Amino acid sequence: MDEPGWVGFRRADASAVIDMVRAVAEARDPGAFGDGVEVVIEAPRRGWLARLFDRDGLPDQARIIVTKHGGEVGYPFDIQLLTDSGGRAARQVPVRRGWARSNSAGIAYLIQKGRPGAAYSWGDLVGGAIAALCALRDKHPEKGWRATVDRSVRRGEAR
Repeated sequence: MDEPGWVGFRRADASAVIDMVRAVAEARDPGAFGDGVEVVIEAPRRGWLARLFDRDGLPDQARIIVTKHGGEVGYPFDIQLLTDSGGRAARQVPVRRGWARSNSAGIAYLIQKGRPGAAYSWGDLVGGAIAALCALRDKHPEKGWRATVDRSVRRGEAR
C-alpha cells in the first residue's frame, strides 16, 4: 500500500502524522522553492463502485500548510481540502471552536486560528484535517490512511 515517502496510519492513531507536522514546524523548513511545506493526509481509496462515479479518480486529501514562505510558522494554519466537492467542501464540514472555513476561488480551506504567542496544537490541527475528510464521506474506515511531507510546494500555481 505504501509508496516511498508515504506513511500508513490508522485513523484513531495519527501520532505519526502529528510527528511529521511537528518536525517540519521545528525545522522551519522553507521547502524546495521557499514557498513552504505541506503535510498531506490522504483518505483511504473508495470501494470499486464508488470509484466508478468518482470525478477525478484521486483519493481525497487534506494538505496542512505547516510552513509558509521562507519557513515561517504561525497561526493561522490552513488546511486545503482537495476533494470532488471542490470549494463546496468548506460548507460540508462542521466548524469547530477556534476554526474557520472558506471557499476561496473554488478551493475549500479550513483555518485553525490562534492568538499570537499561543502554543501550537499539532494534535488538534491533524485531528481537524482527518475529521474534515471523514465528514465528506458516508464511511470513514479505520485503516488505509496515509500521509507524507511535500517540500515541492509552489504557491500561486495551479496543481
